[in-house]
Amino acid sequence: MNTGTSITSGAPSFQLEEVGSLGGASPANPQSQGPQYGAGLNVDRCNCPLIEREDQFQGVNNWTKMLGNHALKFGADIRYARNLRVPSDNDRTGILYFSNNYTSNPSNANLATPIPIGGLGFATFALGQVTNFLRYVSTTTNAKEFQKRDFFYAQDSWRATPKLTVNYGLRYEFFFPETINAPGNGALLNPDTGYLYVAGIGGVGSNMNWQRSNAWSPRIGIAYQVRPETVIRAGYGRSFDIGVFGSIFGHAATQNLPVLQSQQVTQTGGANSAPFTLAQGPPAPTFTPVPASGLLPNPGALVNSRARPNPLRLPTLDAWNASLQQSLTPTVSLTIAYVGNKGTHTLGDGSGNTTNPMEAAINLPAQYSITGQPLHFDPSVSSSTIFPGVFALNGKPVPGISPSGGTNNQTYLTRYYGGKLAACADPNYHISDPLIGPGQCGWTNGITDYSDDFNTHYNALQVTLAKTFSKGLSVNANYAWQHAISWQSGYYTWSHSITKGTDGFLRRQQFIIYGLYELPFGKNKLIGSGVGNITNQIIGGWQLSPVLNYSSGLPFTLTLGGCPNIPGDVPCYMNGDKTRFQKQITGAPWNTLHYFNQATLSTIFTTPGLDQTGTLGRNSLYGPNFFNMDLSVMKSFPIHEAVSIQFRMDAYNVMNYISWGSPSGVDGTISSGPGKDSTVPPRQLQLSLKVLF
Repeated sequence: MNTGTSITSGAPSFQLEEVGSLGGASPANPQSQGPQYGAGLNVDRCNCPLIEREDQFQGVNNWTKMLGNHALKFGADIRYARNLRVPSDNDRTGILYFSNNYTSNPSNANLATPIPIGGLGFATFALGQVTNFLRYVSTTTNAKEFQKRDFFYAQDSWRATPKLTVNYGLRYEFFFPETINAPGNGALLNPDTGYLYVAGIGGVGSNMNWQRSNAWSPRIGIAYQVRPETVIRAGYGRSFDIGVFGSIFGHAATQNLPVLQSQQVTQTGGANSAPFTLAQGPPAPTFTPVPASGLLPNPGALVNSRARPNPLRLPTLDAWNASLQQSLTPTVSLTIAYVGNKGTHTLGDGSGNTTNPMEAAINLPAQYSITGQPLHFDPSVSSSTIFPGVFALNGKPVPGISPSGGTNNQTYLTRYYGGKLAACADPNYHISDPLIGPGQCGWTNGITDYSDDFNTHYNALQVTLAKTFSKGLSVNANYAWQHAISWQSGYYTWSHSITKGTDGFLRRQQFIIYGLYELPFGKNKLIGSGVGNITNQIIGGWQLSPVLNYSSGLPFTLTLGGCPNIPGDVPCYMNGDKTRFQKQITGAPWNTLHYFNQATLSTIFTTPGLDQTGTLGRNSLYGPNFFNMDLSVMKSFPIHEAVSIQFRMDAYNVMNYISWGSPSGVDGTISSGPGKDSTVPPRQLQLSLKVLF
């Protein structure tokens, strides 16, 4: 693994699975639920070595023309972006995984559902049996991406009547597909064909033959003054974004073959297999020659490749609102608003912007099956048993598949192990797996697909009471009753319904109030208006600025620590009565949430059966409420007419109130109820002096 270059020097990363874990030490489970040694991103948090540079050149011109009661604006924004990134997300020396399955019993006949048990990842390590392996390997460190971005807009603010104002406009965003700085310095995988389109070779252009999509952004806003103290407003707008980490630019094309190989060596013989030993070392990375056509069949049994939708898929947000603003007094106003939006081709919950079409399915359709029959996950089927009459499509006996289509081998349950794509029937495609027949892909590695294929939905009632500064006081109080729906990335390619749920970052109800109050002490104030200069220096000029947040709990998912009845790529939920459990969470005193035990939970929850994901679903429960208050105390001391000193004390969590966090589920039990919310520390004080002149 140390190949004599500085980029591959040092220790690799050793990931050992803990005893009793059912997660499986693998790239899909990067923390491996056990000890970690050596170096690497998941060990010492260093993406090393890392070479990167990104810049953008921009020219902007805007024009305004007044025509009667119209204010016309139009303009252009021309940009040119460049990017160089040579990463080490997977350590350049290597990441070695050691599963406990290798040193466990293959099965236990005393269990109703036999599963591998009892092994130890450290024992697998001591035997030198590597169960999975990852590393990045590059052929060049100078592969760069470029992108032109042209934006144009026109809008009109029209004062239709003294009471009605209409603002409308249209923006056109032109994102060119990115280009690569030299032939062969980048490629993108098309998951519909299985080909890597290599830039600048054969009939493939420097933009890898990717197409752009039109991005028209209409906007309209209306404001109508019903009465001098009452205004109605409404609006709609669409906006686009470039996404993150390779959605339409960078982070993908130059981190693919033939430039960078994300080498991945996985176990294909089931949970108790090992593809190589420490004594042997990993197989050398193989860079397949690029055909003259520029279309390179993806070697999915050797590498993890990166894909992007063609044409480009831009994250899109449609937003709308309607509000009523009422002036209650000359300094107090009330606003009631409905706010909604829908995201299309956005990130998943938890900021996931990629999917993996190579996830293991619960039930695999026949078109993807190595045997041509539907398959399903069954942990009771031995991975090494050859059942009579079970053959691959090329006539080879297949171990680990029962006559009913049950299998414990999750590789068999992926899309493109037995599935077919055009590239897999190409004469330039070669696969050494004896179970794979003509046209079948035999891929065992994942695909990083920058799909941006998720949606989001948000609706809210928002109420704002605002008092502008007068008589030393200003206050702004906001209340929101809101709900948001999102999808998570894991298992999304197989089931949208299983991954749908309440967005994990949004509290359903939220009340926030902040303001500024000048204490009425000192000269020209309500109290002590006639005091002397010394007394005024002591009692005058004090200001208080509080911020109070009182909100409902965050959504959370109650999961099992391990789900033996479904593949590891499938979300693991419980069966149970969420209404009954929710009452316990919100109804108990916050300082005595230590009543959860196995006896209580066994009457509420049960483990899902074979090939079941659980009825609770994602983010179906809500944690305890949240409370926090910060306070700033400020005092100014005038020294001279042009010089003053300001004293300030900032008290964070001034009430020293610790909110409870959401419960966490481990193997069907609750870890003594909600824990302390780590986002809010105990009271902290910060004192400062500032000289103003």
